[in-house]
Parts: sequence; structure tokens; C-alpha cells
Amino acid sequence: MNALINDKIKTDFLTLLDEEHKEQRYQDFMERNTGLIPRMFVQNHGVHFGLVLRKLSFGADYKSDFFFFSKSSIDWHAVFIEIEKPSSRYFKRKSNEISPDFQKAIHQIKTWEAWLNDQSNAAGFLASLSTLQVPAHMAKHPTAFKFVLVHGRRAEIENSPQRKQLVKSYETPNFKIMSFDSLVENLNGNYPLNIGVRHNEYIDVFGDEICDGQMVSWMEPTHLRVSETLHEILKAGSAAPKQISMQNGKPVDSWVRASETIRIRK
Repeated sequence: MNALINDKIKTDFLTLLDEEHKEQRYQDFMERNTGLIPRMFVQNHGVHFGLVLRKLSFGADYKSDFFFFSKSSIDWHAVFIEIEKPSSRYFKRKSNEISPDFQKAIHQIKTWEAWLNDQSNAAGFLASLSTLQVPAHMAKHPTAFKFVLVHGRRAEIENSPQRKQLVKSYETPNFKIMSFDSLVENLNGNYPLNIGVRHNEYIDVFGDEICDGQMVSWMEPTHLRVSETLHEILKAGSAAPKQISMQNGKPVDSWVRASETIRIRK
């Protein structure tokens, strides 16, 4: 069944790519079908809490279309994803000269990277997301900033080794470039994700299902807001294997405990 659903998502998305829409139309489709969200730089623990933040603001003027953490046993990756339009070009027509679209996108990523290379900026940014970098014993592990640019269509470069190499030359160990077409390649292997929005006091978690139960087990519940439907699911308790935490020296179901204080979106 999942394969059939993903086949339809693939067909619908590729059809959408051939149409002229604003960037937000493509982001909306990706948010509804989270298997399309890139998993570049994901470490062995996966996307942290199965949670991707949309339109995450940082600094005075910057905003990442998608953002997530991924951790290993020794460090964290903080992954920023910028999506352009499928119609955005890599090169000027009938030329191997870089297009203004691509130049602008590269410059934006490099501007973010330069801002985060300032230790005080980086520390302030991570402090603003400290509720996500849990459990506590891993919170002080180092964080590396990573960047993904989703830009243009594969057809513009796939038959030209020179163009491929020119695009690849802009990549670094911390920065990767993908075409929109490539987003459909791992649909069957990509697990679903929750989309969230960061507010000053909490993170709004969208969807009526929870993709990674550890989110409500490890995070302070008052730092999350969920739908009424999801709240009822939490009240019913986690499925086997149970999510267990200690409360007053006794084991309790983490979901039930979280449901008592978590914020509810009316």
C-alpha cells in the first residue's frame, strides 16, 4: 500500500515540477508528503525526534525553508534546507555561465554559513533550540552546521559532464546541492516526519500522528503544542514497546505523563 501511495506522490510531484508555480506551492506539497524532504547529513540516529521545523528564522534577516537536527553518539548535525523553484536555472541559456538564480542561491547559503561561523551567533542560535537538543547528557556534544540547496531540474545538467562538474564544484563537506527531481528517489525508504513551527515559548507540532514517540518522552511537554486528536492519542498511552519514564520514583507511560501538561491547539 505504501508503495502505491508513494508512486502517486511521485507522479503528482513530477507533474507539479513541470508547472510554473511559486516556491511556496512546492514547499506545501513537501510538507504534506514528508518523504520528499531531503535526508542529506542524517546521522545514524535519524532525523532527531522525527521533527522538521518549517520557515525557521535566525539572525536578523535569515529564514531556512526546512531545518532539523540529527545526532550520533558523539555529535550533532544542524541541517538547513533551502528550496528554490524547479524553474530556477543553474546556467544561462545556451551557455555554461552560471545563472543569476544559481548565484543568488549559493550566495544565500554562504551568507548563512558565514553568520553561523561566528561563535556568538552559533551559540545564540543553538540556545534558541535548546529544548530540542536533548537528552541532557548529549546536549553539550559539538554541533556541526550543514546546508542543502534544492534547485532546478536534473535535465539541465544530466547530459553534460562539464555542467555536472561545475555544479558539484560549489559543494563542500558541509554543503550539498540537489535537483528537485532527485527528491523522489528515496520515497519508499524515507520514513514520515512531523512538521513543526518554532514559537517563543513552544514548538507547534502539526499532524494527528506522532512520528517519533521519543519527542514527547524526552522533551519538556510544555514546550510542545499538539492537535486535540494527537492529545487524545497521548492520553491513551504509547503502544508496545512502551515509552517509559520515571516520575516520583515510579515508572510511568511517557505519553500519558506528557498529555497532562502538553499544550493543546484548539
